Amino acid sequence: MLAYTWLEAKAQFRNRDALIWRLGLPAGVYVLLTLVDGETSGSNTGRLVAMAAFGTVAAGLFATGPSLAQERASGWLRQLRTTPMRTRTVVVAKVAVAMAWVLPSIVLVAVMGILLTDIELDPRGWTELIGLMWIGSAPFAALGVLIGLAIPDAGAANTATNFAFMVLWLLGGIFTPAGDMPDALAAISRKLPSSGILEIGDSVAHGVAIPASAPALLAAWTAASGVLAALAWRRLGRR
Repeated sequence: MLAYTWLEAKAQFRNRDALIWRLGLPAGVYVLLTLVDGETSGSNTGRLVAMAAFGTVAAGLFATGPSLAQERASGWLRQLRTTPMRTRTVVVAKVAVAMAWVLPSIVLVAVMGILLTDIELDPRGWTELIGLMWIGSAPFAALGVLIGLAIPDAGAANTATNFAFMVLWLLGGIFTPAGDMPDALAAISRKLPSSGILEIGDSVAHGVAIPASAPALLAAWTAASGVLAALAWRRLGRR
């Protein structure tokens, strides 16, 4: 599995244009917003967590969804399906590669926060914030894999990935907190994985205990997306 994961990672990171946009955009938006309003105190913490979550969702989804659909359209996935490689190996490798995209995106936002603000986090706090938000990227990576395997047309898969991204950042609390939404939308927001990753990030950033509901929500989305992705992979082999 390690050899296949390494091969996938090298193929993904050769796309330099995507690398710059997916990894640099969240940090760039964070810097722009911080410079525009001049807010560099501890109250900037919420924005930093939100932009790190934004990068987590974007990198997790777009690292796999569109590219997987292109591999499927080209016939590569069908050829791969004829090898002895197990379903679990393929799905886990794709998720791992997507998560590899996420980590530098979170780190870049954190570095900008350290350079531009006086957010009070010690090295251990920054490490926990980055590490836990990175681990929490698993459901977005798994969802991207599911979209790429389940939708046969590359254009449709790209549209579905963009739609999922919009739902997760618009309704998931990244730009509009659930408390500011109407009750019906707030109820939906709290069930989305982006809400869970925000809750974990905010808890770590403010030095409070992480509520058990947040990791449970992310684990449920990861498991559901992973199982459905595995089923989509097996279904591909029957066609």
